[in-house]
Amino acid sequence: MWHISNIMGLLLLFIFSYIDIRLRKVPVRLLIFSNMAAFAHHLIFRDINLWVLTGGILVGALFLFVSKATNEEVGYGDSWGILILGTYMGIWGLLEVLSIAFLFLGAAAGIVLCNKRMSRKCALPFFPFLTGGYIVTLMLRGGGV
Repeated sequence: MWHISNIMGLLLLFIFSYIDIRLRKVPVRLLIFSNMAAFAHHLIFRDINLWVLTGGILVGALFLFVSKATNEEVGYGDSWGILILGTYMGIWGLLEVLSIAFLFLGAAAGIVLCNKRMSRKCALPFFPFLTGGYIVTLMLRGGGV
């Protein structure tokens, strides 16, 4: 069963994807607000498994660190998106989404490179792949996170 929070999360990911594709930059204030909303949702509506929640947050924090350390080779906004999903889904759900998202990203990069439309130095927006990973994860789980 699809919950309202899953639909809201999906809507937010679609908005972030659109902004990422059009502007290549998602406003940090919107990302911070979304992360606070995900954390509040966790506190109010879910049984909190502190270890699962902490694991998801730590994975997001690791991606933020990688963004800073590589001068945003991994986009800062993308890392915030991973932190938001980690806060909302916990570590196991986040790892599912990331696995599928990186699979989609690798396939898309391979297609683009084979068609010789872009070089190896080109950057693809990551939010659409996170959105795809989230959708597949929801479908595999029957709509529950």
